[in-house]
Amino acid sequence: MPKKRTDNIEILHDFVTQKSNTKSPIQSCIKSLVRETNKHKFTYDQLKYIFKSVRVKCEIEVPKKKKELYELPTQEQLELFYSVINNPTHKLMFETLEGTGLRVDKFCDLKITRIDWDNNTMFIKNAKGGKDRIIPFGNRLKDKLKLYLQGKNNVYLFESNRNSRFSVRRIEQICEQYVIKSGIEVKITPHTFRHIYNTYLAQNKVTKENRMLLTGHESEEVQDIYTHLAIGGIKDEIIDILDKK
Repeated sequence: MPKKRTDNIEILHDFVTQKSNTKSPIQSCIKSLVRETNKHKFTYDQLKYIFKSVRVKCEIEVPKKKKELYELPTQEQLELFYSVINNPTHKLMFETLEGTGLRVDKFCDLKITRIDWDNNTMFIKNAKGGKDRIIPFGNRLKDKLKLYLQGKNNVYLFESNRNSRFSVRRIEQICEQYVIKSGIEVKITPHTFRHIYNTYLAQNKVTKENRMLLTGHESEEVQDIYTHLAIGGIKDEIIDILDKK
């Protein structure tokens, strides 16, 4: 069995000495590693391999993350959230997050040139795991987005009044503003809409493997299916499902 590091006093001592001038084992190790990294020009991937090898050889156990159920808003709560949004652009932003399952950072970075309107797809550069992905979206959302873009000369799909991309923090602030206004007790963040998207697909019998394909989650069973051809097999099915929402 792997050995467990349970000596909290020792760990605390190392942490404290990092903040002082006292030489600690951790600080010595960092200095040594910095010296060797600079000497041999180690890359990020090589350093990851070194850390993993050290952990395995020293039998250091990786702490298991506690799985918690994610509380989603009910349909009534979601409708209440949307009902207090008096800015049509803000409302469409959250509808887009809900209708695509995009991470908020990729949502902010999405350029119009990455959208294939004819095929109802968005091309996402450097998604989770550094992979490019294709995201389908429904016809109803497409109609709303095209109407919103009429007369605009946007570079990014959504831009602020200063014609610049929204920051992740700004989207979070806008979301928080409407959550407070609606009086909803359940937590809603921009990332919540990604969970709503996944839940909706699951409820409509989209397989776990295909949901992983769409959202960028990897598993041992689904290794490298993030290709343009892979999405083609389920694109029409996903668009039909989203249009029924």
